Amino acid sequence: MRAFDEAYAVSASLPEAERSAARLLAMQIACEIYWVGGGLIGVALGAALPAPIEGLEFALCALFTVLTLDAFRSRGEVPSVLLAGASVTVALVLTPGVAMFTALLFVALLLARHALTARRPATEAADA
Repeated sequence: MRAFDEAYAVSASLPEAERSAARLLAMQIACEIYWVGGGLIGVALGAALPAPIEGLEFALCALFTVLTLDAFRSRGEVPSVLLAGASVTVALVLTPGVAMFTALLFVALLLARHALTARRPATEAADA
């Protein structure tokens, strides 16, 4: 299922005349090959690395931090950043050993915020 998203994203941007069954199949095969091939290369490189590299486990966290900051800069999502800060504070103060709980808390807060902001324009449109 993972490569379908990429194939759909690429094919959805194509004009209707350029979407043929052969082209879509070739795109899907290419997506599958780069996904599985990239995973196999990652496994081979990971196996070749010396035993624990100090700080490597932080790479994924750093990646998500950079992506979050980039999204904030491009959209100006102040409430989302405040929710993230509140979740980190809760994690450090109340639940230092239960990081998954804090992650679920953050997701729940974001979903609640999304539900509230999604309703607001519909309510304003109904009032007009």
